[in-house]
Amino acid sequence: METTQPSLREQPAQLIPAEISVNNQSEQPVPEPEQGSASIQAPSSTPEQQPQQASPEPAKPLYNPAEVEQIVGHLTSGIFDPEYILLFGKLVGGTRFSDPMAYDLLMVVRETPSYDWIQAKRYLRYQMPLRHREITYINIYILPLNYVEGNNSPFLYFTHNEGKLIYCKDRHYFHPKKLCNFAAAYCDAKFHFDTFSELGMLYLEKAYSEYVEGRKLRPAALFTAQAAIYFYHTLYYVYHGYEFDIHDPVVMHERMRTLSAELMLVLDDNHIDYNFTLPCLKGFMQKAAYNLNFDVAPKELEMHMARVEKMGDIIQRLCEMRLELYEERRE
Repeated sequence: METTQPSLREQPAQLIPAEISVNNQSEQPVPEPEQGSASIQAPSSTPEQQPQQASPEPAKPLYNPAEVEQIVGHLTSGIFDPEYILLFGKLVGGTRFSDPMAYDLLMVVRETPSYDWIQAKRYLRYQMPLRHREITYINIYILPLNYVEGNNSPFLYFTHNEGKLIYCKDRHYFHPKKLCNFAAAYCDAKFHFDTFSELGMLYLEKAYSEYVEGRKLRPAALFTAQAAIYFYHTLYYVYHGYEFDIHDPVVMHERMRTLSAELMLVLDDNHIDYNFTLPCLKGFMQKAAYNLNFDVAPKELEMHMARVEKMGDIIQRLCEMRLELYEERRE
């Protein structure tokens, strides 16, 4: 049943300027000295002699507002039609999300766009090459408006309550204050963490067992890839409060790599040592499970297993830190 709402004048789409408010102190009148025959008053000091109160200096933003305006211009140029865009994380003084300096953006849309978040990142990289940006990484999330209005996850709480509104099509649909039951969020995330991080460790132990004891390369490779996917799913759920619907380790790493610079250090390809662990893990999932003739060099498999083990340790620390944050904010 549709509800009847009062008519509202639709406001034009607008870019929210990156203003910095400064509290100006009101001038207090200087009281005149009381005149009396019995008292001798000291001569009043001139304005030049009175101490001047230094006005507080505006805090310099950690990002270039002109660069943010350029990002918004590209995201609203017609390829996407967002209702509003939020910049969140440590660039605006909020709870840290990305570990390295990155534009953490939440773009809320009414209709599912033709391009997903991966293509949106590529589009911004084409429009704004890395050599022309002050901040290298752009970490963008695209969520439908009905999901945002119907959920109260920690992720939505931090983005809306601590983020900065940098674009809004119609303020009627922007609700800055979000509620979150951190006690329930902690219990849910803790249960998921205990369950699936343990599964990841079990798969990794099984991979080492197959490799060391039986020299069975095929099951060892498959178990290593499955362990990595479980680790990524654990990390995503703890940070976002819902399942990640992708099981490709290459895509999962692209989604979560900025959460930790150490995670990037372990698995990013820097074009010097040619880190190809993630594509190999993807190949293990596709080939080791079904191809009886699957084969991999033992030394290469050892390298991939060692990286997945480091990855699991990093993700465990990240999840534990996030769970501590949820626990601190319990009501």
